[in-house]
Amino acid sequence: MSHTGGHVVRAALVSAASLVLVAALGACSDDGSEPEGGGAPSDESSEAAPSIPTRATIGKVSGRLERDRRQGLRKRVTRAVDAWIDQAYVAGDYPRTDFSDAFAAFSKDAARLAKRDRRLMSNAEVGDRVESVTAKTRRLSIDVLANAGRAAGVTGRFVLVLKLDGEIRRTDRIAGSLFLGNSEKGWQVFGYDVKRGTIK
Repeated sequence: MSHTGGHVVRAALVSAASLVLVAALGACSDDGSEPEGGGAPSDESSEAAPSIPTRATIGKVSGRLERDRRQGLRKRVTRAVDAWIDQAYVAGDYPRTDFSDAFAAFSKDAARLAKRDRRLMSNAEVGDRVESVTAKTRRLSIDVLANAGRAAGVTGRFVLVLKLDGEIRRTDRIAGSLFLGNSEKGWQVFGYDVKRGTIK
């Protein structure tokens, strides 16, 4: 596999040690209820995305989290990740150059970093030279850090395979980890470790 987009690790102001501290304090925990304003676009906008659904599972759970809470957590975290995948790579009419909505589910600092890495974190580098983008694989495994029966933070390990057609014809694999925390706006990405490469 030849890497065309590089490898970037970004942690927007929140380190792994800080996340552990958050869990210990019980701050920003998931109480199982839906937030009034989500960090991701509405379901209505997601339905317009021409894409296969993300196959999401709960992975390792550190701490206690009841099984009846895990399903709701999986849906909410997947919604935030899908908001990024759809707007950054799959949704919209190609050729396109506007990816301004790609990081709506990111925290302010993480969005600023992701815009700097837009060639990796979106199709900004190739969008004007392709006519269609089709997701062939969308997988997400959600590792959970729980405290007092609630999710305090998660790591979403994902694999995304895209088929590009147009002036550029190739298949790309984008994979890595997204680090998410729960806020008053819902689950948001605050850091990432992502690789992108061409597989054929």
